Amino acid sequence: MTRLPTLLLAFVTLVLALGASSADAQNRAAPAAAKQYLEQRHARLDRLLDRPANAQRDAQLGRLLDDLIAFDALAEASMGTHWADLSASQRSDFSEVLKQLVERSYRSNLERIKDYDVTYGDAARRGTSVFVSTQARSTENRRAPAVTIDYEMKIVNDEWRVVNVVTDGQSLVENYRSQFHTLIERDGFDGLMERMRGRLNG
Repeated sequence: MTRLPTLLLAFVTLVLALGASSADAQNRAAPAAAKQYLEQRHARLDRLLDRPANAQRDAQLGRLLDDLIAFDALAEASMGTHWADLSASQRSDFSEVLKQLVERSYRSNLERIKDYDVTYGDAARRGTSVFVSTQARSTENRRAPAVTIDYEMKIVNDEWRVVNVVTDGQSLVENYRSQFHTLIERDGFDGLMERMRGRLNG
């Protein structure tokens, strides 16, 4: 006769094994889901960019970028240790201006690589993020080196979102953080905002 403790041990072992298998499956599925989400959103953005520019198209582009990029997370990460020193009003102002700058830059980059062949490579989990690697190669100058663009993605509000873009090894967040730190140390937060608004309106 099998003793009760032995049965319990076998049951717990089975549960743990099933739990581990489920977690492993989720870990494997997450990079694929992030990659698929990115590809689908970029395809929709590309189709919109093929249309003539007008207010309606720009509004649709804005909504799609809101669905793709975690602007609030990007703002906090870009501000680094200075984020904790900002008031709620300052955080809101900074996030809104940065959003407009990033959105404009992202659109510009998408338009610039429309004449490039973009291939989606590996997607891999690193810590709490998934990094999706892409390469863009010019269709007009095949000898030109490919541009490597890696997208760092996380689940935000139950959806995948881009939280950082690394182009040929250069991190958007790290570059912003370094620039913002220098400007805040020299000119204060108000000086940073003045510079950012000037760049937005320039």
